[in-house]
Formats: sequence, structure tokens, C-alpha cells
Amino acid sequence: MTTTVRPRDPAELAVLLPYQLGYHPGPSVVVTVLHDKRLGLVQRHDLHTDPDECRDAARQAMAIVAREAATAVIVIAHEDGVGDSDPLSEAMLEAAVAEGLHVHERVVVRDGRWYSPDCRQSCCPEGGQPLPRPEDVPAIAAFVHAGVAPLPSREAIVAGVLPERDEERARSVSLRLASLGYTGSTQIFGGGPTRPPVHWLDRGEDVLAWWTLLLDPRPDAMAVELFGDEALAWLAASLHDVIWRDALMGILCPGAMPMAESVGPETDAAMLAARWCPWLTDDDGPDASPQQWHEEVLAVRSRLIELTRLLPSGATPPVLTLVAHLAWWVGDGTIAGICLQRALEIDPDHRLAELMLRLLSAGVRPWDRPGGPVAGEAA
Repeated sequence: MTTTVRPRDPAELAVLLPYQLGYHPGPSVVVTVLHDKRLGLVQRHDLHTDPDECRDAARQAMAIVAREAATAVIVIAHEDGVGDSDPLSEAMLEAAVAEGLHVHERVVVRDGRWYSPDCRQSCCPEGGQPLPRPEDVPAIAAFVHAGVAPLPSREAIVAGVLPERDEERARSVSLRLASLGYTGSTQIFGGGPTRPPVHWLDRGEDVLAWWTLLLDPRPDAMAVELFGDEALAWLAASLHDVIWRDALMGILCPGAMPMAESVGPETDAAMLAARWCPWLTDDDGPDASPQQWHEEVLAVRSRLIELTRLLPSGATPPVLTLVAHLAWWVGDGTIAGICLQRALEIDPDHRLAELMLRLLSAGVRPWDRPGGPVAGEAA
């Protein structure tokens, strides 16, 4: 997200970060970019103790910060035990110096208190000072008024993003997929098809109609759970066609992929399937910010996630990758990373998910224009 709030000191920033990330960071080091007094990119990194792992993580983090043209960085370490964050936190400082970056402040947060390990004055009591209460931090007022509260952990976000599978429906859909030549759990949803897979164009009009229903963000759209097993199977099978998958990704995320500007039957069909998505017909065209249509984009993303709940596990990586790209496009690196990691847990050979996760980890964004989304999370 693009941040407009301005905490007054590092302690307020430490209280604000869970609201930005959407969850309490837990044991980690959080690096925040500063553009003068404006907050920019936010990266969260799990703690490491191995020196080589710390150096690698820090070098990658500061290389991303350097590309952001930061004027300074703030490093906030969250730890459960005294000194747990030191190896990674200190590696971050060394990497920042190597990149010529100014570290505005380094803070350690533990047990609801904070202190600066680099402070040479005697103003802080032993064990640090208490963090301010969220209600006492003016920068959080916008989140509180919007009813936004951080979840207790990243795992809580994972549970919310990836709902429990409906195993009965998934088994039924799996039988439908098998009848089309798609079985199991690898790139063709199995150890190989039982026969040459039926191409989705054999049912092109029906599949296009089902995709149109699926990508409908309107409040009265047909619930995904009401789709028949045949429709669910064809939706999953169609994403095995890389050209069709890329066409959907390009059309749903204007400006993020060259495919969106290409001409061809798949692109035309994808545009038709997404015709109820208002950000595609906005008068401002593909240069309109996705934040203008946040609720509608979120509705489509939720419907795609609901699709994964009804499919056999092996059929979900292409859908999860599509969800990840949509989340990445609006600047939600946390959701994108969760979906890509789950896709690779299911299919370690899913090349697009692996590539996207590498790009996400490297701080690359689907677009790079003024006012675009700038906050994310290191995977």
C-alpha cells in the first residue's frame, strides 16, 4: 500500500507496522524505506542465526532498498529472547553501509518495550521504554476509523487467505478432471494424463461463460460454490493452457504484462470473460490506479480463492498463481507470497510460481510508475 501516515518517532512506527503489514510481525527484522519524511517499501525478514544466511538476506534487502532511491532506512527488530535479532539486525547495518545507505534508526522491540541498541545516552531505562498504545498514536487513527486491526501472526493471514478445502467437492471435481485426461498433482494435475487431455477450446463457449461468471465482482454474482463439478473441472483444466492463463493474467492486471497489449483470440476471449471487472473499462484506461477499484479487485480475488477450495489440491497451483499476480498488481506482497509459496508446496516444479516468487523477493513490481504500490514483504 502507499503510505500517507507519518509516525512521529521509531516507537510509533513500531506500533504502526502491524497495521501496515496486516499482522503482528513476530520474531523478525523489518526494514522500512524513507523518502525524506515519507514511508515507502516495507520488508519483513524472518530471523536467522547462521552468519552466511544473515549476510545473504541483508545484502538482498539493501540492494532492493537502494533501487528504491531511499534517503534513509529504519531497521526494527522484533525478538522474543534477548539478542535473538542481533545477527540479522547487525548484518542489515553492515549491508546498508556497503550500499551507501543512511540508517536513520535501529530499534529493538521485545515484550511490549523498545530501545535503541545504538543509543549512547543514558536516557532509556534498563529494558527500554514501553511502546505507546495504538490509540495514542495519531498515525493509526485512519486504520482504526476504517475498522482495520492487525491479525496476531502471519500464520493467521495464511489461514484466512487459504481456506480449508471442501474435500467432498474436490474429490468429485477430481473425477471430472480425470475424465478429461487430467489426474493427480503435478503439472498436468498428476503423474501424467491417463490419455491426451481434452483441450478447453473443445468446450470454448461454455468455458468462456463459466469464466465470465467466476470473474464477476458484482454483489449479486453467482456464488462459486454453486458452480457445477463440470464447470469447476473445465475452469481448472483451461489454466493448463499457458497462453490462456497468461491472457487472463495480462487482462486482469492492466499494464503489468506485455500480453495485455497483444492481439489474439485468447486475449480477446480474456477481455470478454473479464467484462464485468470495472477497472478494465475505467475511463482512465490502463493507467488508472487499481486502488480506485479496491473492493471489486478484492471480490474477484476472493472468488478465485474460493475456486481453490473446491478443487483437488493438484489443480490449484495455476489458480493460486493467478491470485498471486492479482494481489501483486495491487501491491499486496504478503498475499502474493502466501499464494506462491503454497503453489510451490503443491508443485515444486511450477516454473511461473517460482519465477514470480523470485521477483517478489527481489522487490520487483508488476509496474513501476509514480503513485504505484510500494509496500510489500520479502518472501
